[in-house]
Amino acid sequence: MSLLIIYAFVFSSVLIAGDTLLRRLLARRAARQEVNERLIRLARGGGDHEAAYRSLLKDRSLLASSAEGDLLRSLRKLYAQTGLTLSGRQKVLYALALVSASLVPVSLVVGTWLLRVPLALALAVGLAYVILAYLRMKRVKRFVQQLPAAIDIIVRSLHAGHPLNAAVSLVGREMPDPVGSEFGILTDQLTFGSEFDEAFYSLYERVGADELNLLAVTVSVQRNTGGNLSEILENLTAMIRDRLMLKNKIRAISAEGRFTAVLMSVFPGILYLIISTLAPDYFDTIWETGHGTAIVVGTILYMCIGIYIMNRMVRFDF
Repeated sequence: MSLLIIYAFVFSSVLIAGDTLLRRLLARRAARQEVNERLIRLARGGGDHEAAYRSLLKDRSLLASSAEGDLLRSLRKLYAQTGLTLSGRQKVLYALALVSASLVPVSLVVGTWLLRVPLALALAVGLAYVILAYLRMKRVKRFVQQLPAAIDIIVRSLHAGHPLNAAVSLVGREMPDPVGSEFGILTDQLTFGSEFDEAFYSLYERVGADELNLLAVTVSVQRNTGGNLSEILENLTAMIRDRLMLKNKIRAISAEGRFTAVLMSVFPGILYLIISTLAPDYFDTIWETGHGTAIVVGTILYMCIGIYIMNRMVRFDF
């Protein structure tokens, strides 16, 4: 049984390490983040806008199926908002790696396979949610940082006398990812007949940034009631920049609290390793009582609750 756990751990570790190494060496991921993915697909397809549009939507899992359940639909939406474009083979490999990695701690706690498999699957789904939520947060942060510059391009284009769809198309061509590809998809939707309100709301759904909801509402209200769109967008840009400045100021003020939360979160594990190294027999009495598994599970559960509470205490949503 112990060999099976070791094999599963080695398999998942080698799989993830190998895939990461290949992506770094061959794909040059750091450089690709600054390149407009939609323009690359457009060049590969010989200028076929619809083919590039469909290809990007398919790889981003934006083509939904009516037969999806709530859990699968939630994962698909979260995956789409990360901006990842993994192939089907890569998705399967990552899923197997997560299940294999989840099987290791579950096997240490649960003795029967009848419970190990569903618990490992549940843990794998939870890990997938955490990883995708982290990647989504990083992408939304990059998008919001680029959004004021994108709106400035739209404003200058409107001042030059261009229509709104031409201004949006200019953003899709000139801006790097993630703004470039998202506004490129927005341009394709407008080209293929979508209404402005529907297209901008779809942009908000694909990215998930609150600032895009404000942009969608601004465009919708202006098109229904009239007004100077360029002036409204200038005010929106100023507000977004003020929000970014306030967010950075809050991060600076709360830096000490966040560092303390991280230190308190990892300190129990570090203390356990130190004690186990200096006195290897110190924790043997816990296992000899016959309740060692329950004690460990309860300790980890309470630690997770404490980490969540500390995280909420140092996080400021506004």
